[in-house]
Amino acid sequence: MAQGTPKDKSELFIKRAKQFNLSFIVSITVMFLVSALMHNFFSMPVAPKLLTYIYAIELGTALISYAVAFFVRKKMLPVKISEDIYWSYTAVRRYFWSYVLLCLPFGIAFLFYLFAGNLSALLLGYLLSLLGLILFRPRRGDVV
Repeated sequence: MAQGTPKDKSELFIKRAKQFNLSFIVSITVMFLVSALMHNFFSMPVAPKLLTYIYAIELGTALISYAVAFFVRKKMLPVKISEDIYWSYTAVRRYFWSYVLLCLPFGIAFLFYLFAGNLSALLLGYLLSLLGLILFRPRRGDVV
């Protein structure tokens, strides 16, 4: 990787960053599918008021995580290959923490699912996290 033009390096990096994004999408999808299959073992009655609170927490977390992730994209990307010797490490770190933040709604929903077994809250958290990961896919201009 030491050889090659900066354009080749950035294209290779974006290709691998897209695979990194896909790995997050696949991991939450697998967790969601396994949880949905285990729904009969975890299902319990939940008060509608508690369910409303969980939905609000998931939506609030999603809004905050989207805002932070897109702030990172606006202010901290693109990473310049010529200025930083550890440019790929810097870019991966920014992607990683953004992806972790974007997966928080699913994480909260998963914890609630473990305690109460509510599939609708898990589905909402999964869809919010999936949407965030799809919206925050790596683009060609992120590394220049």
